[in-house]
Amino acid sequence: MIFKRLNYQVLQNLRLEGYNILLTGGRVEDETPIYFPMKLTSLDMEDILIESKTKNMFQGQSIIILDEAIQRSLNNDLSGIIQFDD
Repeated sequence: MIFKRLNYQVLQNLRLEGYNILLTGGRVEDETPIYFPMKLTSLDMEDILIESKTKNMFQGQSIIILDEAIQRSLNNDLSGIIQFDD
């Protein structure tokens, strides 16, 4: 596993790689939340739930649209780390 600090450049690279959402591994209120980048073909809630079950994720996670995360990172309103499975 690879961990990278969440910042504007990392988020932009994720967008270029086709990712469009971030899923938290815990609560967004955690001091240092861990985000998992995901690619969805549509942002339909049913797709998100199916994708979450496929990846063995837990209920209660927060979903952040990548474009929103990029905007929030510009305002220093988002912190945490991103976990990659490489």
